[in-house]
Amino acid sequence: MPNYLEYQKSISKELLSIKDRLRNFIDDHHWPEDGRYKEIILTDILRKHLPKSVSVGTGFVMGEQGLSTQVDIIIYRNDFPVMFRQSDFVIVVPEAVLGIIEVKSRITGATQLTQVVDKLSVAAEIVCKPIFSGIFSFEGYDGILNRNVNQQVRSTLIRSNGKANHLCIGENCFIKYWPEYAPTRENTRSRYSFYKIDDLAFGYFISNLVEDVYIATVGTNLPETLTSMFYPIENTKEAYKLTEVSMEM
Repeated sequence: MPNYLEYQKSISKELLSIKDRLRNFIDDHHWPEDGRYKEIILTDILRKHLPKSVSVGTGFVMGEQGLSTQVDIIIYRNDFPVMFRQSDFVIVVPEAVLGIIEVKSRITGATQLTQVVDKLSVAAEIVCKPIFSGIFSFEGYDGILNRNVNQQVRSTLIRSNGKANHLCIGENCFIKYWPEYAPTRENTRSRYSFYKIDDLAFGYFISNLVEDVYIATVGTNLPETLTSMFYPIENTKEAYKLTEVSMEM
């Protein structure tokens, strides 16, 4: 049988290995483009997993409300006209957008996480439809994985209310927004679930993105074989859920 669990862990190892490879050259010297380099690393990994019917770039979304702030990574359909494209830089219409991602080298605490969630939520409002809206941080901070969620983080997520719906804060922390229900439970409020999945947060972030893109473009759920590969934790990741933040009525 294929070892899908180790395959998912290898995604984390690959991302971290590439990240550290450049750091071995530049050491601790200040490099203004370090953040952009992290975006390129994640973009290359996404292109390996996403179908050819979509493209991955960086740029802006132009909607009826105006122009978004610059989005680190935009996943968009190839069957829609592009307003502007120069290499990987694009300006696209909301109808073409399948996903948006903010990339960080490190989230250092609740205040920075709030800033990133708020920025992403504004961009998601410009898109104005359900999409994958994620934050990907190569490193997290110790307090994020706590059964008692920091009040600032709690308030931030409640305010976002699903506009930021997938958060990967380091290689062990995955946060997912569940609209209107939570897995294995019925008739519950929308909520954010916090999962401690060691060495798997990167892989699960990418898997959720690929699944959302597949459903949006094909219109059906993933084939069982792909589901087994993308989500290899026995009894699902719900066994590793630390806590939840329910949306207020």
